[in-house]
Amino acid sequence: MTDTLDVHPASPDEVVVAHRNVYDIWSKGRSLEEHIQYRLNADPHRRATWFVGCAGRHVATSLGSYPVEFQVRGETIPGFAIGSVYTCGEYRGKGYAVKLIEGVEQQLAERGMRLSILYSDIAAEYYAAMGYRLCPASAGWRYLSTVTKSNTDEILTEFQEADDFAAMSAMYHAYHGATPFSIRRSDDYWRAMSSKFPEDRFFWLKAEDGSNRGYVRLTPDPHGWRILDYACADQTDESLSALYQAVLSLTAGWDVDRCGGWLPNNPITNDLFEVKDRKSEITMIKSLDPALVIDDEIIAAADRFCEMDHV
Repeated sequence: MTDTLDVHPASPDEVVVAHRNVYDIWSKGRSLEEHIQYRLNADPHRRATWFVGCAGRHVATSLGSYPVEFQVRGETIPGFAIGSVYTCGEYRGKGYAVKLIEGVEQQLAERGMRLSILYSDIAAEYYAAMGYRLCPASAGWRYLSTVTKSNTDEILTEFQEADDFAAMSAMYHAYHGATPFSIRRSDDYWRAMSSKFPEDRFFWLKAEDGSNRGYVRLTPDPHGWRILDYACADQTDESLSALYQAVLSLTAGWDVDRCGGWLPNNPITNDLFEVKDRKSEITMIKSLDPALVIDDEIIAAADRFCEMDHV
C-alpha cells in the first residue's frame, strides 16, 4: 500500500463508495442499498460536497463538507461543517484522515471559506492537534418523574413548521444572533436540516396578550423528547425559564422518562436540568482566515448552539 494520498472532490462513483464504507456505522437499521440511496438523496447530504482521499485507485478515507454560514459579532462568515469522517480499516494508522481534512480545508479556504466546524465523537485532542478549538458543549436532562404536570394549554400552542416558518426563523435569528457567535440559517439550509426530523413537534410559548414569547422544537428520543431547537422573543432569564418550565410540564404528561438535549450551561438551565458536558458531538471550530480572530468570548457563545445544526 502506498502512503501517498490524493485528496479531491469525489466523483459520483466515489460518493457511492464513501457512503458504502460507512454502512456499518450510520446505517440506522437500513439495508445496504437503502442506506446508500438514503444518503444519496437526503437533503442534508445532497448539500454536502464529498471529498475522498485515494491511495492508488482505492477510496481510503472520506468526509462530507456541509456549507454553513456563521454570524460572528454581526458579520456573516462563510464556512462549512465537517461530517462523516471515515477511514477504511486497512488504511488506518497512516494519518490519512488528517491529510484529508487538511487538504479539504486548504481547497475550501481557497474558495473563500473562513471557518470550519465539526462535532467530535472522539477525544478532542485528535482535532485539537489540527488547530481546532474546543468549545463548551453542554447537555441538560430532566427526569420527568420529578416534574409536576400543570395545565400548559393556554401558554403552549402547537403549530406546523410550514405555517409559521417565517416567524420562527425571525425569532431564531433575533435570539441567537444577539450572541457573539451563532449559526446563520438560510431558508434552504433550515429546510434541509429540518428534513432529518419528520416526527418533530413545534410549540409557541404564548404571552398573556397572545404574542409569541418563544418557541421550541421537540424530537422523539428513545427515552423521551429532546429539545432540538428553541428561541425566545427576548434575552431575559424569565422568558427562558418560562419556556423550559412549560416544556417540562407538557412532556411530563406524555408518559415518557425524560426531556432535555443540547442546552447551555447557565444558571437558568442548571436550575431545571442536570447539565453535563457532552461526551460526543463535541463542538470544535477552526479559523481558516488569519484575519478572523476566534477569542474566548466567541468560543463561549458556541454553548448556545442547537442540536438541529448538528451534521
